[in-house]
Amino acid sequence: MNKAKVIQFPIDRVNQNRGGVYAIFSKEEADSFMKYHELGVEWRNKHRKDTFYDGYPFNPPGEPLIEDLIWFTDEQKNFGVWILNKSNGDVVVNNEIEFGWSPFVRKSVAPPNEPVHIQSSEFRKHLVWFVDENGYGQYGVIQKDGEIWLPHPKENNHL
Repeated sequence: MNKAKVIQFPIDRVNQNRGGVYAIFSKEEADSFMKYHELGVEWRNKHRKDTFYDGYPFNPPGEPLIEDLIWFTDEQKNFGVWILNKSNGDVVVNNEIEFGWSPFVRKSVAPPNEPVHIQSSEFRKHLVWFVDENGYGQYGVIQKDGEIWLPHPKENNHL
């Protein structure tokens, strides 16, 4: 079975902040985050059901693509996702809103919400909540070769 190799997506600027999204991030970043959630309402109402498979969310979409993945189910919010936890923290949701260096990064070993805009049930086997050594998580994508793409990498000396 493959080991995870994280591929960082190049982002020029990283923030270390906490609080409301408009208070701590640039207007552009905050607007992007809010637009993502606004579009998510439509996705949840019209397209989410198209991404289900038999047994979802309590059963994983198949065998894990890499070692150390665990299947997490949030019964209250009715979703499931793979987690790759590099921290020593237990897999629980941090109910406090504690942002990382991006509004899409949260201090939470378990995902605080289901990602939106998933296009198919097949994609669910590639989706992962990646948690770094410091307990900051974000959604990423596992490729068939075991590499993980993270859209919001942490630069050195931040957090």
